[in-house]
Amino acid sequence: MRIAMLGLRGLPARGGGAERVVECLADELAQRGHEIIVYGRRGYLHDAPPWQGGKVILTRGLPGKNLETFTHTATAACDLLRRKVDVVHVHSPGPALWSWLAGLRAKAVVFTVHAADWRRDKWSLPAKTMLNLGLGMGMRVAKQVTAVSQPLATELSERFGRDVKFVPNSVSAVQPVAPGELLNDPQWGLTPDKYVLFVGRIEPEKRLDLLLDAWRMASPSLAGYKLVIAGDFTSNSYGRQCRKNPPDNTVFLGLQHDQALAELYSNAAIVVQPSVLEGMSLVLMEAAAYGRCILASKIQENLDVLGDSGVYFNGDDVNELSVLMCRYLDSRQERFSFGDRARLAVAAKPSWADIAGSMERTYQRAIGKAPELELE
Repeated sequence: MRIAMLGLRGLPARGGGAERVVECLADELAQRGHEIIVYGRRGYLHDAPPWQGGKVILTRGLPGKNLETFTHTATAACDLLRRKVDVVHVHSPGPALWSWLAGLRAKAVVFTVHAADWRRDKWSLPAKTMLNLGLGMGMRVAKQVTAVSQPLATELSERFGRDVKFVPNSVSAVQPVAPGELLNDPQWGLTPDKYVLFVGRIEPEKRLDLLLDAWRMASPSLAGYKLVIAGDFTSNSYGRQCRKNPPDNTVFLGLQHDQALAELYSNAAIVVQPSVLEGMSLVLMEAAAYGRCILASKIQENLDVLGDSGVYFNGDDVNELSVLMCRYLDSRQERFSFGDRARLAVAAKPSWADIAGSMERTYQRAIGKAPELELE
């Protein structure tokens, strides 16, 4: 089967959740004998680096936060018109605005919603309008629709009156990484098991501001500990504002990935995820795979990932988060207990091979072939 992936920045992934999901999924699909084409943005990748999972094709789009996604997907969909593919797999609501064009050349369109992008505060009213138009177009054009969380699948199914299949994310097996180049850099002054870690995009829904306020309250009683922020804080006004006048013992590392990110996860005392809008958080799953104690906002999407292996707080309660950080930093035994439970919880979830099999059956249904048994 020849499958084109549309709506991504590009591969290999450099940080975005959807890109990392597609990279793992596409690698598994390629191992099953499928031919994979991934469209990427020339502004994100200046050339198409080698990628073992398939072919990366870069197309141009107009620069700008509100324009790049829509215009890049348009040029990618136009490129698709000269190629023969079986399935176009469109990722996220914005790119789905062009799913009708992409579908002119393929046997079927499959649409995946990774998060409720239309609710993100970073988007202007015109951008949210375009996202909702894209969502509606994708829901109408696609032969099969999937979502990465059950709450999101249920919401879309009820809103649009059609079946939306829950196909979760997964996490690859990991090996803990000893302190290395990043932790040993005297510029940062990081000590294993002596820092709280935040990983992710820095935008309003991630509520880094709440974490910073909670750390400001907690840090006077936490001598020797630091708060480490791994994310790009320069690309938007919210991130730059968070970077201004941070509390004491806060380190902004910028975007980290690969070995450096593995090193950060492996040696963190606690990972905090205060986000109030998620699909199925890869940060939570990765932190759990490394056996970290995780403090997460109490939203259903986070509860579905961690169950009783996470520690939860109300997403707007600075005092509660501050108290919880102090409690678990003060109790190494409790931290390790929650970390072990988190590791076991994600190990019991479907693997990327399982998810590739489920998506393969989704493609088969989309093009009219009889599916096999569903992934439970």
